[in-house]
Amino acid sequence: MTEPPSGDDVLVVPPIPLASGSMLEPEDGGPPVRITTVEVVVSTEDGGQLRIPLSHRHGAWWAP
Repeated sequence: MTEPPSGDDVLVVPPIPLASGSMLEPEDGGPPVRITTVEVVVSTEDGGQLRIPLSHRHGAWWAP
């Protein structure tokens, strides 16, 4: 049985830009495509997933 998380164990997304840019070059060498959404996907040991969408502000992608 796992113990409940302490305050130090809880995931925190920092208030800094996590990515920048608005275009992505495909791996197949095709032309760049515009990015519409960036998400952080957190997978848990019980098989669950939490998707955290980032916000595009000031030319960068920020945590909510």
